[in-house]
Amino acid sequence: MKSPILDNPFAQRIVCRMNRMILFVGFVTLLLFQTAWVVYTQTAKPPGPLRIEKVKGDLYMISGEGGNVAVDVTDDGVVLVDDMFDRNHADILARVKSVTDKPLKYVINTHQHDDHAGGAFKMLPIVEVIAHKNARANLADIKQPYYEDTPGTPIGLPRVTFSDELSVNLAGKEIRAKYFGRGHTNGDVVIYFPDLQVIHTGDLFLGRAADRGGAAQTRPPGVNIYVDYAQGGSFLEWTKTLDGILQLDFDTVIPGHGPVSTKADVAKFRMDLETMRNRLAGMVKEGKSKAEVLAVLETDYGWRSTGCPLTPPTAGCLQFQQSDAMMAELRK
Repeated sequence: MKSPILDNPFAQRIVCRMNRMILFVGFVTLLLFQTAWVVYTQTAKPPGPLRIEKVKGDLYMISGEGGNVAVDVTDDGVVLVDDMFDRNHADILARVKSVTDKPLKYVINTHQHDDHAGGAFKMLPIVEVIAHKNARANLADIKQPYYEDTPGTPIGLPRVTFSDELSVNLAGKEIRAKYFGRGHTNGDVVIYFPDLQVIHTGDLFLGRAADRGGAAQTRPPGVNIYVDYAQGGSFLEWTKTLDGILQLDFDTVIPGHGPVSTKADVAKFRMDLETMRNRLAGMVKEGKSKAEVLAVLETDYGWRSTGCPLTPPTAGCLQFQQSDAMMAELRK
């Protein structure tokens, strides 16, 4: 039996127009998706060269681009701390294979920034990814454009989270992930290898090359840190977090960036951070203008503000782009 609607010429024209509209919308959507993908693939950065070095025992460090990656080899498998950018995934796997044929078991992310956790999306199908609950929450509810370096890269949400401490045990070795409080973000954790007396700090501590003279020696004590206020960071609480870390029994440090360091380096970093922060807080409470504070940050501490856009998050400009939030916290 025919539908009376389809027998109506006017209704037939309406249906025909609707079908054409649906096809047109579908075509446009597909075209936009393809265009976005082409733009992304054409503008995506190629991976930089990586290197791997032994830190102590069966613990290695991969460096060269993004945050430092720790590689802990056990008889039952491998644990990674951080996984750099999405573009580094294949090279990281190759570096791991250069020192062991054991399979990957776990990735523990120190925090959620893409230079440390950007490879999590590709890691999830092959290993268990672990992070602090706040790091996962920051990824799930981003308060600002997240990928400062790689816009458009898919985000991998960790399946395992914790609040204060979590342990991974493989082949009789224990690896502890510990949360001491806010600093760089509100989800930074330290990874502790107690049998080796080694820690991986993520960006709560940054290794510094030995001074070679020049301007660096003439500057007052300070550190080139980034407090990510959009993701829960705190300049005021950072030193307290470092105090907790310094209570651990360790002598060797894999920093978030920079060379392998020592416990004394972390203690010096903590003192320099406090000295710089107290000076800036004093300026803010004295009523100094934002321009005056930024001038000191550039001249005395090497932070960049000149020529920085207000948005989006830009490499080298991240401190400037959250300087209003920094000054608001330092007024407390």
